Amino acid sequence: MTTSTTTLTLKTLLDTYGQTKSIKDGSIASPRLAFDFVDVKPVSSAFGNMAEHQEFDFSEMAIVTFIQALALGKPIVLLPAVMLNRFHHGSIFKKTGGPITGPHDLNGKKIGVRAYTQTTGVWVRGILGAEYGVDLDGITNVTNEGGHLDEYVEPKNVVRSSGKKMFDMLMDGDIDAWIAGREAPKKPEIEPVIKDANEAALEWFARVKAFPINHMVTLKKATIDANPWLPAELFGLLKRGKEAYLADLKTRPGADPDEEYRKELLMAGGDPLPFGIDALRTSLGVVIDYALAQKLIPRKYTVEELFDPRTRDLA
Repeated sequence: MTTSTTTLTLKTLLDTYGQTKSIKDGSIASPRLAFDFVDVKPVSSAFGNMAEHQEFDFSEMAIVTFIQALALGKPIVLLPAVMLNRFHHGSIFKKTGGPITGPHDLNGKKIGVRAYTQTTGVWVRGILGAEYGVDLDGITNVTNEGGHLDEYVEPKNVVRSSGKKMFDMLMDGDIDAWIAGREAPKKPEIEPVIKDANEAALEWFARVKAFPINHMVTLKKATIDANPWLPAELFGLLKRGKEAYLADLKTRPGADPDEEYRKELLMAGGDPLPFGIDALRTSLGVVIDYALAQKLIPRKYTVEELFDPRTRDLA
């Protein structure tokens, strides 16, 4: 839909981050674009609507959801721009003082996670398997809900809970660990499974060179078919938002642990929000490997295969 002969209005699902705030408040804009922002909290609850039904023209999406959608032939296109990334060594919790003393104790145990396909869970399990030798096929994954793609069939070691809250299941011994991520309450009854998680994450990052990606952005294929100039225009807008955010971040303390990591990396000359296929190659390669090992996708994709020819060369 267009509001004039020159302005394209996009139905948009995009959460408010440092790099998107200026786009959402209009302080960074394009004369060719207008946005009809749809407010959904949490934003992840609408990813299925984009993956299955292409409800939005322009939408944030979890990277694992996108790769699964690609495997199932959904008509959506990935832009090489990160919206949300964070380290995940500290995203899995155990009962404080309980029998689990570290990742090696998780073999054969029950791990709770909101959904098996949740991108945070994929990163955590991937790290447990690749870095700590946990047999992922031997774990029972206890979930409260399914994923965003209706056609995806979960592995046999994924079971649905009775609906009890994950924290309560952990406290009652129904599960041995909980991949909670940002949902973890700050309570003394729980603690990270991986000791010194922040230090472990930074060591892993220095060695593997991957910054765990949670969310990127996608476009409805029909929208860019009708407007071939759109991917480059949106990518340029997102880059301007990112540059303004990082310039601001250099001048102040990080507002949360994620920002503190970003600032530390930024001040060391790194890029905490990589844009472009070359900058994303290592991180995307790792998450593809993790998703394949966890039976989330049917085969190994190359990084290039994740992108449409119209978005592959944006940098």
